[in-house]
Amino acid sequence: MERDGMRLVVLAAGSSRRMGRDKLLAPFAGVPLVRRLAAALAPLRPLVVGPDAVADAVAGLAGVEVLRTPPTAGPSVTLALADAAIPRDRALAVAAADLPFLDAPLVAAFLARVPPGADIAFPEVAGVPGHPVVWSPRARERIAGLDPGAPPIRIRRDLDLTAVALACAADGYVVDVDTPDAWTQAERRARAGERREG
Repeated sequence: MERDGMRLVVLAAGSSRRMGRDKLLAPFAGVPLVRRLAAALAPLRPLVVGPDAVADAVAGLAGVEVLRTPPTAGPSVTLALADAAIPRDRALAVAAADLPFLDAPLVAAFLARVPPGADIAFPEVAGVPGHPVVWSPRARERIAGLDPGAPPIRIRRDLDLTAVALACAADGYVVDVDTPDAWTQAERRARAGERREG
């Protein structure tokens, strides 16, 4: 998405340690998980940042751009690569790639509520922070200084930035598949009626 100075970014790299396999490439309700999310966000023209295998998995999706990363790049490295590729005057809306129920309408509804003065903004569902996370141009100045092994969430605790959590009802902002049990439950839900084609 490139309207109103905003660019939607999907971070699709990492080791999936808790899953024990590369969850982004694994079939979720019949479609590789990363392709499912990219297809659901395609109307917003996302930039998907991930290794060659991710690029192959989302190939052919109209409106989806890919930035290739080293295979072992973690979240902070992947975010820094996206940050370097996008003009400095744009805000970023950053989503993780393991959110099977996040889609374009949810993202657009959240972004419409982000107040102009927010440096960092994110949805919160029943006290659980979710995605996408909006980074203002001012907040983006901190990205290059992130330790490669540190999670980007640290920036939310920067007292010089205005961080805003927006209460949301839809759990698509927070339902991820970090563990085998979470995967099984989410896939069962998807097959029961929330499957997206990719």
